[in-house]
Formats: sequence, structure tokens, C-alpha cells
Amino acid sequence: MTMEWLSVAIIFLLLAMNIKLMLSVKKQQAEQAPAGIHEDMAEFIAQLEKENKELYDKLLSHLKGSESDLVERIERLEEKLASEFEEVPEIDSIETEKIMQLSRQGFSFEQIAKVLQTEYGKVELVVNRNNQHHENTKEDEVL
Repeated sequence: MTMEWLSVAIIFLLLAMNIKLMLSVKKQQAEQAPAGIHEDMAEFIAQLEKENKELYDKLLSHLKGSESDLVERIERLEEKLASEFEEVPEIDSIETEKIMQLSRQGFSFEQIAKVLQTEYGKVELVVNRNNQHHENTKEDEVL
């Protein structure tokens, strides 16, 4: 009977040691898991930073390309506008004076165009040019 008790005691002792060993292994795994997670997160962050850098570089190159396209487009439009302004016909001074006189008297662009039998756009152009010229000369006088 003592042998049986001795066998039972040894089995319980081995079982206790096995449980203690399993607990220590689980504890080590639990301690190593956060370290592994930190390493994985560090790799993930490094990969994200690399992708962000690539996307940023692509965005910059796209913006530079778009900017150069816009600059070229603006230059073409400025050239076109410059050539259109050069094509504006000169209006004789007598007709200009008549238009300005009627404008000062309070007539509208339409009324002036009907009275002088000329185009509405021509009347508008003359009045606006003359008003702009007078504003510029007033500003020059003030300075």
C-alpha cells in the first residue's frame, strides 16, 4: 500500500510540476507577444511612411505638371487677348466726343447708339475707355 501511496504522491508531484511548467511557458509567451506586436507595428508604420512618401512625391510631380500646364495656358490666353486688343479699331475723335457728350447728359448706351446710329458695343467701349482714362489721370494727380 505504501507503494501505491508513493506512486500517487509522485504522480501528483509530476502533475504539479507540469502545471507549473505550463504556467511559466504561458507567462513567457504573454511577455513575448507584446514585443512581437511592437515589432509588427513598427514594420507597419515604416511601410505606411514609405507609401506616404511615394504618394507625396507623386502628388508633387502632378502639381508641378498641372502648374506648368496652367502657366502655358495663361500665356496663350494673354497672347490671344493682346492680339484682340491690338485689333480694336480706333474711333474718330468727333464721334467719340459726341458719344461722351451724350453720356455726360445722362443718356444710356442704347439711347446713344440709336441717336448716333452706331453699334451699342462701340458706345459702351468709348464711354468705359474714357471713364477709365479719367480715373487713371485723377489717380496720377493725387500721387
